[in-house]
Amino acid sequence: MPPSFWSDIAKGIPTALVTLALGIAGLVIAYNQLKVARTTLELDRYDKRYAIFQQTWEILSATVMKGTREKRYGLATPFNNFLPEASFLFGQDISDYLNECSKNWTELYGLEAERADVAGKDRQKTIERASELQLWFFEQASVHCKAKFANYLKFSDSK
Repeated sequence: MPPSFWSDIAKGIPTALVTLALGIAGLVIAYNQLKVARTTLELDRYDKRYAIFQQTWEILSATVMKGTREKRYGLATPFNNFLPEASFLFGQDISDYLNECSKNWTELYGLEAERADVAGKDRQKTIERASELQLWFFEQASVHCKAKFANYLKFSDSK
């Protein structure tokens, strides 16, 4: 081979090394951008999930402290405002839990309305069932709500 062949190759090596270095740098930058994008997505999902947890916990706590009649929600329960969003952000377990909260809230709402209108044994049954539901709401606000949402509010290994 002529000596100019090796000299031409030697002249191209620096260009190839610079191109390779730029390619590696671009790969590192792209990988870091991917990590940032994933972390941002996880943080956004956390923020939306935490807002639903916070609303749920506030409703449970307010129901314990003030009952269902303090604040007017119209014909719907306060949970109906975020049930559709929750079904997309959480698993079926949270949707079922929020539906149970909504069902119990509706029952308590009706019992609180009945309390003044019924008498005798029916009044006693109404008061007992309302007390059971108040205790249920207390337990949810104190312990169970946080436990139910805990798996979805972790930064690492979130669902």
